Amino acid sequence: MDAVVAETNTDSTECSVTKPYVSLVFESVDEAYWFYNSYALNLGFGIKKGSTSKSFTSGDVIARRFECNKSGLKPSKEGEGSSTRAHRLARVNCKAKLDIRKNKEDKWVVTGFIQEHNHELDTPSKAKRHRSHNVLHKDKEVKKLMDQLYSAGMGPAKIAKILNETNFNSSISATQVSAHLSEHRKNNIGNEGASVFAYLKKQQELDPNFYFDIELDSNLVLRSFFWADARSRNDFLTFGDVVVFDVTYKTNKFMMPFAPFTGVNHHRQSILFGCALLADETEETFHWLFHQWLKCMFDKAPKVIITDMDGAMYNAIKRVFPQTRHRFCSWHIGKHLIEHVFEIRDIHGDFKKDYYEWYNSKDVSTCEVRWKIFTQKYNIENSSWLSKMWARRQHWVPAYLKGYFVAGMTSSGRSESINAFFDGFVNSKTQLLEFITQYEKALQSRHQAEEQEDFKTLNSVANLLTSYALERKAAQFYTKNMFKLFQQEFKQSLECWYEELNVFGTTTTFRVGLSCEEVSNWCNVIYDDSDTRIICECAKFETDGFLCKHILHIMIAKKHLQSIPELYLLKRWSISARSQTNNEKLVDKSDIVTPMMKWRLTSTQTNIFNHATASKETYELVMSSLHDLLENIKDSSHGSEPASIASQVESTPFISGSYGISIRDPTTVKTKGRPKIASRIESGIETSQAQVKKRTCGTCGGKGHYSTTCPQKDQGISSTLLILLFNNYIVYLY
Repeated sequence: MDAVVAETNTDSTECSVTKPYVSLVFESVDEAYWFYNSYALNLGFGIKKGSTSKSFTSGDVIARRFECNKSGLKPSKEGEGSSTRAHRLARVNCKAKLDIRKNKEDKWVVTGFIQEHNHELDTPSKAKRHRSHNVLHKDKEVKKLMDQLYSAGMGPAKIAKILNETNFNSSISATQVSAHLSEHRKNNIGNEGASVFAYLKKQQELDPNFYFDIELDSNLVLRSFFWADARSRNDFLTFGDVVVFDVTYKTNKFMMPFAPFTGVNHHRQSILFGCALLADETEETFHWLFHQWLKCMFDKAPKVIITDMDGAMYNAIKRVFPQTRHRFCSWHIGKHLIEHVFEIRDIHGDFKKDYYEWYNSKDVSTCEVRWKIFTQKYNIENSSWLSKMWARRQHWVPAYLKGYFVAGMTSSGRSESINAFFDGFVNSKTQLLEFITQYEKALQSRHQAEEQEDFKTLNSVANLLTSYALERKAAQFYTKNMFKLFQQEFKQSLECWYEELNVFGTTTTFRVGLSCEEVSNWCNVIYDDSDTRIICECAKFETDGFLCKHILHIMIAKKHLQSIPELYLLKRWSISARSQTNNEKLVDKSDIVTPMMKWRLTSTQTNIFNHATASKETYELVMSSLHDLLENIKDSSHGSEPASIASQVESTPFISGSYGISIRDPTTVKTKGRPKIASRIESGIETSQAQVKKRTCGTCGGKGHYSTTCPQKDQGISSTLLILLFNNYIVYLY
């Protein structure tokens, strides 16, 4: 190919670039590199760093070459008969170059310059894709934005798309984003325990009501940690009567089980009462967690706690919450039932009908009679799963749980809905500090959802089914979602009939039910005229917190009440539910600039730039306005630059004091829950090769590990955190 002389290459706008020449002087190597790179961009080629020359005496670099990225030739690896797929060649032995040498004044002088290329040049719009020009992803601010977008749950491909759409001159790839995120994770290896403590401590400094505790083993390795913010603690005072506790797996790089405490608010939405990452799922670990959580929640235990049937969890709850009613998750019961009785169910066609007839018994005595009949009919042995579950019937059979308030929750589905929020946000590579910040986003999401429902309730009026004053006043009391549930019962109450069974003094007993139901399925309702107390056999009010159709029918059809007695209106279901607790002490985070705000700012900036360069007049107008704007910003912010809490946390912070200890990162947990997918079986050759290629440590010289996991490394201070034992904080040693 004939030589191509590099001349100024433009698309549509005039652009002048200084051409390098021999004797041109630069202050530094970097200045020379970026000068030649800018020249290359405008002419339509990319550059790379070439050979260097060093001083024989000092060993310092005294000469350097920058050359076209198409210089040289790729050595051929294809032999005769080779089946290797042929690839297109990027290098064509181009001779274009820039040589610089250091002079006596420690400056760099151009000593050689070849302008001609042996290939076609690109337009500047295409030239920006060359590696030397595609460097926007290395910019500090761009990296920071990548981290923010990633923490918002976006993947590398989406981040790259947003960055390129925001800056039309960039061509950042998903691979470049992934490389930055991977490097960011590597930089924190060995310091995660330190980062977690520093972050949580920073949160506590911002808000004294923020609570956290950590547990260490005898080697000062981080085992478990628990945290809850002020809002979560305050929420518990209002809505902590029923708590769901569940454990989730594969949410972080150490495989530490994620254990959130979940409840339900006045809109029947899931809310969080704090959470933990645990070392394991033993009884002692659960005991530690429950003890810390109880302490965090002002030593106020929930009335009911719902969990799965885990034995270690069961024993820990008995020790820490002896007065709390422990209920097993109904979903887990159903799942295990299918697993253990499928053989009996397949043989006996009536098994399912008989089982649910027993399971739905109205009272304990009926339940026990039906159980005896049920076990005899199907010859259920004492060693069977059902017999073992019968011994724990107080924790799952409805007849034994009647009257215990559960706020409409009978399973760990609330916890599962919280876990669903983390899908796409956390995975088995998520670092601990990153996990905490994602948890904060879950909290913010819950808060915003609640505020939205508050707004809907306050700015709308319910559609009433009737003209009854009782229905109208209920609509004024309940939140929008709760009134929907109440109205379903109210509607059914209009279809009920009643029979008066007996009268004793001021107390009357009724039998109430739907006209389409068998009378045997009707429920007894006892009404006391002296104090307007009313009790139903179905115990819906005691269980769910609002009146059943049976009681509502008597109130309307028999007693003609104009409103529900205050005794049967639980404030936790009202729009004013939060007013019954202390004022919340929350950190106001409304002044934090979000990634969306930054995108808008960047988009506006690009738009201004495009208009400003249309003419010299618009350029001068924009520059003058920007100078004035910058001065105003400096005056209003006093030169301070806002930063997130996470960005203020160093990987190895130091807290001054008289004495301290060092925290080491946790070890990867082998959970007893969801099993890890088995890896493929290795051949004998692979096994022997693995034995030969043993790792060599750069710290101690030992075999089988690298310096990042060297036991001797922990003896130093470089990757550990010195922690004071403050009066108001205790590090628990396991």
